[in-house]
Amino acid sequence: MTLPTNGPVEPVTPDAPFLSIAFTAKELCTRCGSCSGVCPTDAIQLDESFHPKLLAERCIACGLCGAVCPGKEVNYGDLAEQVFGERFVDEGFDGRVTRTYVGFATDERLRKGGAGGGVVTGLLAHLLKSGQVDGCLVSRMNQETPWLGEPFIATTYEELCASQGSRYHTIPMNTLWAAMRRKPGRYAAAILPCQTHGYRNLEKHDPELAAMITHVIGLFCGGSLEPVLPTEMLAVRGIERDQIRNFEFRGGDWPGQMRAVLKDGRAKPLHYSNYKDGAYNYFTALYMPERCQTCLDGSNEFADVSISDAWTRDEKGEYKFKEHSRILVRTAKGADLIKAAAAAGELVIHDVTADPSYRTHKIQTKRKGSLAPIRVARWQRAGRTVPIYDRTVPPDVTWRERMTERFASALLRAGKWRPLRMAVMGFLTSKYAIPLIKVRLYLKKRKYARRAKQQG
Repeated sequence: MTLPTNGPVEPVTPDAPFLSIAFTAKELCTRCGSCSGVCPTDAIQLDESFHPKLLAERCIACGLCGAVCPGKEVNYGDLAEQVFGERFVDEGFDGRVTRTYVGFATDERLRKGGAGGGVVTGLLAHLLKSGQVDGCLVSRMNQETPWLGEPFIATTYEELCASQGSRYHTIPMNTLWAAMRRKPGRYAAAILPCQTHGYRNLEKHDPELAAMITHVIGLFCGGSLEPVLPTEMLAVRGIERDQIRNFEFRGGDWPGQMRAVLKDGRAKPLHYSNYKDGAYNYFTALYMPERCQTCLDGSNEFADVSISDAWTRDEKGEYKFKEHSRILVRTAKGADLIKAAAAAGELVIHDVTADPSYRTHKIQTKRKGSLAPIRVARWQRAGRTVPIYDRTVPPDVTWRERMTERFASALLRAGKWRPLRMAVMGFLTSKYAIPLIKVRLYLKKRKYARRAKQQG
């Protein structure tokens, strides 16, 4: 896109049609940071909740922010043709996959520091070590405000280690495009689905900037959480923000739990049980942003390679691969990266392409592959502003799925009221939630026992 040589005659207002949809329909903002990152004049900054705000005097009406914004529309057919050279709309929740692996990083520090075997960081470290990239677009908790995550460019092994671990609230990763523009080089990006959608739009509208990103490592996403979650969690647990030096979403032994690391080095758990069975499971029902509620891509379908935890269990309910990640290879570039990292001895992988239990992620498939399309269609009929998709609601939706979607939507709507959120948070993180955890574990045990009996 050619930029105007002079600014517009009339001052630009936030409702200008060439701007990102986030200015006129805040509920469609993914908070990916694409609009801010692509702006050549730094006319778009982000507020405390990572929504964009316009500095009208700097805007030159180039239209790039509106062109790359993934909030208003996601055309899966166009993206498939762009990334895979073949037009298709829907190949299931996992999208186009050539090979499926489970694996872990051989570097023990990376493996223990990662949420699921350190595969993402291991791949980024391989790219840095081999000289294929000069830096990696990743995130970390801010040192000054350790309850908030931030994007940054890691250029060393130590900086990559600082990026390890999961951060589940919204972080505007694509704002880093601005730093790339100022310091040309080659970069790899570890990003969420909406951020990948923004990047693929960048390839079309600013190919020179987009070409600086050589590899897209996609993270699975069941829905981000509002950035107020950590501070509200600290508040209900009676911990002052100035007492902590880090907030961990999955700290400690795998699968981890939410913890506050105090300035004296002690790690204080913020809830009972762990990430899989404790309070976190219910936070998406209270803290998920509206745009995440209408997102259909949970597996990062247009990355070069997509990574998730390997949660698959055997017939007894035991994890088949603890501290492993599931790796979905999508493009030739992704396949070459996995093979090279494994050949260099930096990654251990097991091919599970033929195992049907690794072809889907059941909870996220339900949330984004089933409930989200129902919600989009229902909200659209009600006259609410929703994203435009070329995917439609599956024809075989059951009455139970429709009722489940309505219940989930009601919880998300209730979660907008802070007093209710705080009350529920207080319960979920207290000892009174222990019976709920026990019920959850009992139901899981019974499910796997029933499955073992059927298979036996």
